[in-house]
Amino acid sequence: MQNDSNETEFGGPPQQGSIWPRLIRGMKLRCPRCGDGKLFRAYLKPVEQCSKCSQKWGDVRADLAPAWAAMTLSAHITVLIWHFFFWGTDLADWQLISYLCVIATGICLISLPPMKGLFMAIIWAKGTTDS
Repeated sequence: MQNDSNETEFGGPPQQGSIWPRLIRGMKLRCPRCGDGKLFRAYLKPVEQCSKCSQKWGDVRADLAPAWAAMTLSAHITVLIWHFFFWGTDLADWQLISYLCVIATGICLISLPPMKGLFMAIIWAKGTTDS
């Protein structure tokens, strides 16, 4: 009898222990399974498989969830910064908007890879290959 489950080729989710260390490893851009191998070979391009534990990551699709999370985080931080600058400075409106756009874009670009690592770890822990 042949095993048709996806577990053999996908590597299966963690069987025991807390999921939190695995999620943190994903946010640190490391393999959620072993914590040693790199999770990405480029900015947002996952490796085909971990160089240390051979876990396959090429099939994990996080889709738009990491972008949504990065933009939500960026919006909340930008609103806090805007509130501080709006009441605390005498900048012209165009200057304030320009600074806030640059800050929001920077926060998005910085937080996108950790968010993708987090969502890849969540998807892997659920035992699926896509969101």
